[in-house]
Amino acid sequence: KIVMSKAQITVEEYVPGSSLAAVDAKIKEMDDQFKAMMSKFICMVTNDPSAKPPEESALSSPTLKSLCTYMKKCKNIILLCGAGISTSAGVPDFRSPGTGLYDNVQEYLTKYNLSDPTQLFTYEFFKKDPGPYYELCQDVKYPSESIKPTVAHYFMKFLEKKKVLLRVYTQNVDMLERDAGLSDDKFVEVHGSFNSGTCMKCSKTYDRLYLKTAIRNRQVPKCDADGCDGIIKPNIVMFGEPLSQEFYCKSSADVRICDCLIVMGTSLQVNPANAIPSRVPKAIPRLLINREKVCTDPKFHANFGGPLFFFDHPNNKHDIHMAGEIDASIRTLVGMLGWKKEFDSMLKVEMK
Repeated sequence: KIVMSKAQITVEEYVPGSSLAAVDAKIKEMDDQFKAMMSKFICMVTNDPSAKPPEESALSSPTLKSLCTYMKKCKNIILLCGAGISTSAGVPDFRSPGTGLYDNVQEYLTKYNLSDPTQLFTYEFFKKDPGPYYELCQDVKYPSESIKPTVAHYFMKFLEKKKVLLRVYTQNVDMLERDAGLSDDKFVEVHGSFNSGTCMKCSKTYDRLYLKTAIRNRQVPKCDADGCDGIIKPNIVMFGEPLSQEFYCKSSADVRICDCLIVMGTSLQVNPANAIPSRVPKAIPRLLINREKVCTDPKFHANFGGPLFFFDHPNNKHDIHMAGEIDASIRTLVGMLGWKKEFDSMLKVEMK
């Protein structure tokens, strides 16, 4: 009988005489189940059935001008980012019609008898056959040295330099936050990244260069440890895997002291990261920089969870939407903040 002290979950299936490896595997399975349960719980408790904007706001009005006046006083800005901030770098997103990965993997679905494009990105499918996943990486030439940080990524570094950045929560696995020079303690890779990989057999770790070299040579990365030929899985969180404890611990603390939230390039369809906008203090401004508005349907919010924005609500006081191309929107925002000269000087050095 094994009891997990934090989760208080009992393993009834344990039989005396089972190997330690079997026990460890069962505990890991329980831990994964507990994390998945907590993800759902976080999304459930952050839903606001009233579907009304908060009565108080730190802004005088829900406008960019008011936001910029307020942002100059901020010290704890959180950025929540999705694939949209990396498309200008050449990284395809998942859901954009015509250009997203989900719209361009039909040949894989036919070739491997899959019914849904998301199956390519599930842990269960990868365990059975990692070949299709790495084949896709090879075909889209990812990861690649030619992919460089964008204006949006350097905006994060700029905010850190201004000492107003609390944390970046990125749902991307492309490592561009690292490449932009953000300090390690200033970002959380919610879904992991290609920065390292781990052998699924012996747990030996490998750096990004090892993974890139194998992918570039159209090979499935394999472990080189003596007596081991295990498959190396990039340290990304696939569908069906739990998020790291880092996300839960840091986000729980950060949302309490956040004084401004900026959401960039995401449809906010994946939990639990999409719960962050609902967890920050009610009165602080929430800026969405995205081609279109997202999460504005109270009925969808009530039924399926996730955040709810009030851009078009008559009583909206703190939600602002900047439409259009993200890098251009960032430049507009920086200009309105009066930081254009300083930001341009940094970009001239970093993006040469």
